Amino acid sequence: MSGSIVLFGPPGAGKGTQASRISSLTGKPQVSTGDMLRAAVASGSELGAEAKGYMEAGLLVPDEVIIGLISERLQEPDAVSGLLLDGYPRTIAQAEALAEVEEVSTVISIEVPDEAIVERIVGRRMDPETG
Repeated sequence: MSGSIVLFGPPGAGKGTQASRISSLTGKPQVSTGDMLRAAVASGSELGAEAKGYMEAGLLVPDEVIIGLISERLQEPDAVSGLLLDGYPRTIAQAEALAEVEEVSTVISIEVPDEAIVERIVGRRMDPETG
């Protein structure tokens, strides 16, 4: 299957779990914007440095930075048959930018009742030292 797969759903819906399964079945690399932002910051790239400034200020990283990171990721050799995009695009500008550079073959929306999401999120634990 050529083209990327887009996976949507609220926090706690199980996007990460389903993305791992879909990635295994399709061979498409799983990409989440959060992971990509952290990697860009760690690499010290120009876009990473720009993102870091927003993140440290507690601000949303602008569309232009996210779009730039996705565009760069789509140029990697393992993305030749597309990516599995977990939670991207989030805005109309991001969707329009994606449509200009990549064919989207499938869009999956995970819908979970609010009560179940609250239970899942409340049940999550975070190590204060490792996050």
